[in-house]
Amino acid sequence: MIHKITMGNLNEYLDSNTLLIDVRDPAEYQIYHLEGAQNIPYQVILEKTKRIPKDTRMILYCSTGSRSRLACNLLLSMGYTNLYDLGAVRVNES
Repeated sequence: MIHKITMGNLNEYLDSNTLLIDVRDPAEYQIYHLEGAQNIPYQVILEKTKRIPKDTRMILYCSTGSRSRLACNLLLSMGYTNLYDLGAVRVNES
C-alpha cells in the first residue's frame, strides 16, 4: 500500500529511520531539495534501493507528483511495504 501525505503532515512521518527521497533528476535536486532528502532519480530507484530492507519507511517526492507516484509503484511491485508519496514539492512550499 502507498500512503499519501502532504507537506502539512510530513513532520509526523520523519524520524531517524525514515528515508526522504527526492526522485527528480540531479540537476533539479541541486537547484532545490528538502533538507535531509537523498537524491535517487526515479529511473534508477530499483537499482539504488535494492539493499534497503523492504519494510523501511520511504517518503518520496518530485516536482509534480508523477515521478514520485511512479517510483512508489515500482517499489511496491518489488515488495516494499512502507511507502509514502509526498507528491509535488515546489520551492515555495518549504
